[in-house]
Amino acid sequence: MSRGSFRRLIGLIRLYALLISAAVRAKMQYKFDFVTSTLLESLMGAYDYMVALAALWRFHTVAGWNIYEVGLLYSVSKIGWGLYRTFLEEVDRFEGYIVRGDYDSILVRPYPSLFVLASRNFALERLSFVIQGAAVMVISLKGLLASGVLSLASVFHLLLAIVWTTLLFSAVGIATSAAAFVIVRIEELQVFTQNATSTASLYPLEIYPAWLRNMLLYVIPLGVGNYIPVRYLLGKGGTWLNLAVPAVVALLSIMLAVWLWRLGETRYHSTGS
Repeated sequence: MSRGSFRRLIGLIRLYALLISAAVRAKMQYKFDFVTSTLLESLMGAYDYMVALAALWRFHTVAGWNIYEVGLLYSVSKIGWGLYRTFLEEVDRFEGYIVRGDYDSILVRPYPSLFVLASRNFALERLSFVIQGAAVMVISLKGLLASGVLSLASVFHLLLAIVWTTLLFSAVGIATSAAAFVIVRIEELQVFTQNATSTASLYPLEIYPAWLRNMLLYVIPLGVGNYIPVRYLLGKGGTWLNLAVPAVVALLSIMLAVWLWRLGETRYHSTGS
């Protein structure tokens, strides 16, 4: 990276931090509404973990995973999903920019389009997903550390797993939204590539048929971010590569997603053309 490129990167980071801090200050003007709505969303959104709890209450384990182990897997995915939606909410809503013709206003900005989208809306309310995941993770870690299944060193790898999971959700989101440059309407595509797969990644992949497991590992690789490292940390198989592979896959996925986005931009026809 040249000195000029490095300075531009630092400038973008500073500008992004400034825009995010302004967005946070604006939303925190109504602190009570924000806190209550976020907490309510956190409680109401925990239904998917309740599904696992109901099964575990009856059968004690699901595909060999106990309540704390499922909770750990759930929490990594839920936190990653929440961070993606917090920072890239406008990417998730990108269809509207194409339908309304608002994307033209982004193209005239002297910054990369993804940067402009990300800086337009810091969705603080989406932290409700992070709160859900963090609460489940604390409970799960307490049980697993007490039983000796995990060590304190494992916590570091779990934090990395959250990073890789966030990047993978971001990659899938960017790649899916890039399709709007060509097909315009992507809502149904998002249901398949993001909503359905994000829910599936909350639970052990052993409960799914082979085709779905393969899709979550090789096609839309959300399972690589949480299932692969968590499975190894819990002693359910694998080698140290289970901790390294998610990083490689996440970084390659982001690079591919950004490439698809730029390719999509070359296919875009403005409302004035």
